[in-house]
Amino acid sequence: MGRTGKPLTIAVTGASGFIGRAVVACARARGHTVLAIVRRTGSEPKEWDEGVTVIVADLLCHDDLGGVIAGADIVVHLAAIMTGDTESQRRNTVDTTQALCTAIISQPVIPRLVLISSIAVYGYEKVAPGGIINEDTSLEAAPERRDVYCLNKLQQEKIASASAASHGMPLTILRPGAVFGPANTWNAHLGAILGPVLVQFTRAGALPVVYVGNCALAILKACETNIAGPVNLIDADPPDRRRYLNALGWEKPTLVFPWRLLLLIGRLLPLNSKPGLLHPAVLRARMMPVRYATQEMSRLMSDEPLIGFDEAMQISRGGGL
Repeated sequence: MGRTGKPLTIAVTGASGFIGRAVVACARARGHTVLAIVRRTGSEPKEWDEGVTVIVADLLCHDDLGGVIAGADIVVHLAAIMTGDTESQRRNTVDTTQALCTAIISQPVIPRLVLISSIAVYGYEKVAPGGIINEDTSLEAAPERRDVYCLNKLQQEKIASASAASHGMPLTILRPGAVFGPANTWNAHLGAILGPVLVQFTRAGALPVVYVGNCALAILKACETNIAGPVNLIDADPPDRRRYLNALGWEKPTLVFPWRLLLLIGRLLPLNSKPGLLHPAVLRARMMPVRYATQEMSRLMSDEPLIGFDEAMQISRGGGL
């Protein structure tokens, strides 16, 4: 229920995606009505009930969006892409956010936007090895040195914050870590797979992971409590790399190549010959051992039952409840 105790009407972009499906299911379980916005007809899960209205829409079609979100109390914005060329990622992440904010502020009663950003927006160069990432950590000042995803997520937040400042759009920013769940248990913080070998760059430091069910519940809790954020969505007691691999049942050979040595190699190479982790900024963001503060999420979820890491991994690997 919302703050008033009444069910909410929640529009969810990217509703048929990995996190979106969990958000829709959680919203229905908590008694809310859902406007599930999807890109293609037939992409909706069969288990959605009559409380879910499926809306096929292109978020770049400005003329259509106002009608799509009409009547929504909350708009949860999940739609984005992480693959494809730079222009495609920008268009389907940044441009869609601009179009959505334009539609939101044009409503007679402006709904609140719950923007699902990412912990990728933080500036890891400002954090020492072993340091703590929290909601007060500086944002990345030079995203062009990182990757398109970091740049686009920062742009999303900038666009949403500008609409909030200039038009009074209520806004909540949530920053999930690496979301895992069934059929989606791997993440880039673990290392690089080269043939049969996993090359790790450290075994120290925590992994910023959040189980998809916990992530969805946190998003709904934010919808219901009208928090402003930002809140990092990371499960309490995040596992280190060794614990995560053990829970994953990883049995292939593992080699550790120290991240500091790779950092030195990357600094010696010319800029245009640095793929992936040879970019020092990328390497720091993914492999430098750090800790993650989880107090804000714990505060948000203080009265909610969350699934612990071991049980969540068991479910994710098909072990059931």
